[in-house]
Amino acid sequence: MSITHLNSVQELNGHLAKSKERVSVIDFHATWCGPCHAIAPTFEALSKQYKNVAFFKCDVDAAKDIAALYRVSAMPTFIFLRGSTKIDQVRGADRAALESAVRRHSSGSASTSSFSGQGHTLGGAAATTAEAIPRQARANLNQVATGFSNLDSQFQLFLVLIGGYIMFLYLSGSI
Repeated sequence: MSITHLNSVQELNGHLAKSKERVSVIDFHATWCGPCHAIAPTFEALSKQYKNVAFFKCDVDAAKDIAALYRVSAMPTFIFLRGSTKIDQVRGADRAALESAVRRHSSGSASTSSFSGQGHTLGGAAATTAEAIPRQARANLNQVATGFSNLDSQFQLFLVLIGGYIMFLYLSGSI
């Protein structure tokens, strides 16, 4: 499916009114935003892969009313809707989180495998491969980074300063 560029809330409402149960994802971006340009090919590829999801792009400078409606304060931000109800959000150019959210919210999977999961051994324990552990670690790191980016910017700065102070103490041998 192609990506539709949005210019106003009225235009968005018109698209959303066509299908109350369909999942839509809006990419809030800006022309001056480097991370927005970096994640754009991934968003384009997902729009071609998931035909059952409506993909929209919204330039926050050109369509301020839509950005204000969803309280977008960072670019890129991806808002997921079912009909006109917000169901999820991904902030930042986090490719893994974006792909995961699209996969999770699409009603039909675009995956070619018929089984998704880690599998189990005969003893019942989950099978761990050399690839599964780093993948889970990356997923955990992405979750922490997403949680951190959702914090207030002043609190983020506070945490960074505390971390720097602790690192200073550690390197100076005080800890």
